[in-house]
This record gives sequence, C-alpha cells and structure tokens, in this order.
Amino acid sequence: MKNNLRMLGLALCMLPICLHAGTAEDLKQTYQAAEPIPAGTILPVTLNSTLRSDKSGSGATITATVMQDVPLGAGLTLRRGSKVTGHVVEASTPGKGSDESRISFQFDELRFGNRTVPITVNLRALASLIEVHAAQIPTAGGDGVSEADWSLLKIGGDQIHIDPKTGSECGGGKINNAAQEFWLFSPDACGTYGFGDLQISRFGRTAPLGEVTLTSNGKAVKVDRGSAMLLRVNGSESEEAPERMTTSRGTAR
Repeated sequence: MKNNLRMLGLALCMLPICLHAGTAEDLKQTYQAAEPIPAGTILPVTLNSTLRSDKSGSGATITATVMQDVPLGAGLTLRRGSKVTGHVVEASTPGKGSDESRISFQFDELRFGNRTVPITVNLRALASLIEVHAAQIPTAGGDGVSEADWSLLKIGGDQIHIDPKTGSECGGGKINNAAQEFWLFSPDACGTYGFGDLQISRFGRTAPLGEVTLTSNGKAVKVDRGSAMLLRVNGSESEEAPERMTTSRGTAR
C-alpha cells in the first residue's frame, strides 16, 4: 500500500514537468509555423553601418533600425527600434577591364523584443544622409505653429505615382493589405536619392532572393551610416517583374 502511494505521489510530482515540456513544444511548433512578418510589409529603416565597396569585406555584418511602428495585421505591431541585421555578400572596386564599383548585401534577421526571426527583404528606395536631413526640415510654418502643422517634403514625393501592384521597379509580388508606414519617404518613392550616379542594379526580388547590389562608375560605392532605406518583405518565391537599374535622383531639396 505504501509503495503504491509513493508511486502515485511520484507520478503527480512529474505531471507538471511533463505538461510544461509539452506546452513548450507546442509553443515552439506554433512559433515556427507562424509568419511573423507578412510578405509585402514595408520596413522603413536607417543604417547603423556604413557600406563601402572599397572597405566592406565579404561577410561583414550590417545592421539597421526600424524607424516607425509597423502594423502587421491581426492587431500586431512591429515596434520602432527593432533591429534588422545582415551581411555583405561581396564588394569590388574599379580594376582591370572595369570602371565599375559594386557592393552586394542582404538582410537576414529581424530582432524585436526577445525574438530573432529570419527575414528576406528587397530594397525599394535608398536615400542619403543629406536627403534624410532635408526631409525633416519644415517647408511651411513658423512661430506659433505646432509641429503637427509642419509641412514636410517627403523623399520621392515629387515622383509620378507608381502603382505598387504593377510597377516594374518597386512593385510586383505579394501585397500586404495592412496599412503601411513609410517614415520620411513618399509611398511613391522608388530607387536612390542623393547619391550621384549610384544605381540599384539588383533589388533583391529575384533569385537569389534578398540579395541587393549597388553600383557606381568611376568611384567607390559609399552609403553612409544614417542613410535611409525602404525595405519590403519578400514572399517565398522570386517575383516575375524584371529588375532594372535606377539612377539616383538629385540631392537635397
């Protein structure tokens, strides 16, 4: 009788441990199966790292910070300050037989709260530090006018409207129906701003997914820390829209 009671007591003691292990496994499976960042989500970020084709070596880590709360749908929000991390794929400077500099990179992970999730994104727009500063200067207002009444000229705001469903450079692929946040960029922003002859020769929308390439003729590619990017989360497959080079639009307005 005593042995039976001991066995029963031991079984009862082990039950919470077994239940906890089972719950943890269920959470792990649910988390792995979930899609925390829906395809088509726009991520407005600033670079924490400088990208240079003459100094950034293959494998070098790059990081960026999300600059605005991003709605993910279903009542979920990616908070401002979340970190995107990635690496340089390769870099080259002008040499024998070519006057072109280039740097290729991709972002791999998104860190928010105590989570780190894999991510694949393409580059929709890139703005220099000068353009970022210019976009934060009010174009109207004055003494007695509140910050809420300021008129700011968005980066890319002077472009012809680009339909994200059909645009060959910045659209295509799966569309996220949640409201999007663009920070200092216009929803029409596409390509590069304030970088002279810098071009986006690969946006990262076709295989290899997420790999972005910037090129420049006659000088090293340089994208300073503090420059801004509009990233867009890729779907699971290459997007059919052709990728074309886009040349930088001007300098600070």
